[in-house]
Amino acid sequence: MTKPTNPYAHAYADFLRETAEHQLVVLHNEGLYRHLRIQKPGTRTWSWDITTWPGHLATSGDIADGYMFTRELDMIDFLSVSRRYRDYYSDGAPSIDVRYWAEKLCGGRSHEVKRYDADVFLQLVREHLAEHEEIGDEAQAFHERQLTLLKQLHELRGLDEAAQLELLKTHWVAEARVTHFDSSSHTTLARQRRDAAAAAVDRLWSADDLSDEQFDRLAKEHDWNGLAGIAIERESPAERAAAILDEARTYVGSEHEARQWLHENSETFGEDTWKWDLRNYDIHFLFTCYGIDLAVRLYREHQAQQAALPESTRLSSRVFGFLVRGFRALGRPRRRSSHPTTEAVQS
Repeated sequence: MTKPTNPYAHAYADFLRETAEHQLVVLHNEGLYRHLRIQKPGTRTWSWDITTWPGHLATSGDIADGYMFTRELDMIDFLSVSRRYRDYYSDGAPSIDVRYWAEKLCGGRSHEVKRYDADVFLQLVREHLAEHEEIGDEAQAFHERQLTLLKQLHELRGLDEAAQLELLKTHWVAEARVTHFDSSSHTTLARQRRDAAAAAVDRLWSADDLSDEQFDRLAKEHDWNGLAGIAIERESPAERAAAILDEARTYVGSEHEARQWLHENSETFGEDTWKWDLRNYDIHFLFTCYGIDLAVRLYREHQAQQAALPESTRLSSRVFGFLVRGFRALGRPRRRSSHPTTEAVQS
């Protein structure tokens, strides 16, 4: 079964490259109170800390700095990606629901982790153009079927490429004259132009030179009634859509420019483009999500390794950790009191 493409593949590739040698350092591990550090041995570059307490998980460090999540009592469990979705995407990335994780940020910060993204803007433009009635994928498919039928018709009529092109040019010129004239006009000139355009279409699609047998075979192979006798644009729907997309690329500099361009092209994109979300998740938040996932995986491996140790070894490890914390506490300088001692007062 083909795996889906990771929408954040670039960010994930950067994360993997920078964290390939990272390891877990357990600084504190007491129930739901944990302090985990993920780093490359010997350096704090591209390192981060995960701190948990009941109902909360906070990130800090060189990357993934300044985020706090809250949802359930044990946030390590809550933010664990199951084995089933471990390598969900084709690049091996886990199936993290970034939107859902963002909703669990404290202080309603979910809106802060998205930024305007030019690629999102262009992708939405592409999708709308592809669905457009006149220049979308279906219109392009119809156009190609028309050309296929027309080419076969002209070959049966014995027309060479030059003659075929001449018929098309005459048709396009006649159509252009009607298009650039007031279509609602009832003047003699307007009627003449419309009649000329209709005559050009008739000549383009004429089947008078075909025998009944040739016509029947042609109509059987193609949808004659649905395709023939209809004007053909000089520019294909795909070419027109490509031109619009090229124009959109000149307005990607900012969200304001992009939205102003969409508003000015409302005939193509509609009046509700203000609803389009042109933002994407910030690279720093994506790194945070991948960093949490890596920390959780390494912590689960650490738990499994500890569970496999003999009880005496686990006890010795806990005692050693207690002693280390005690020595650290003893080594800290005592804070001087801001109040005078009794002896100082008496003297």
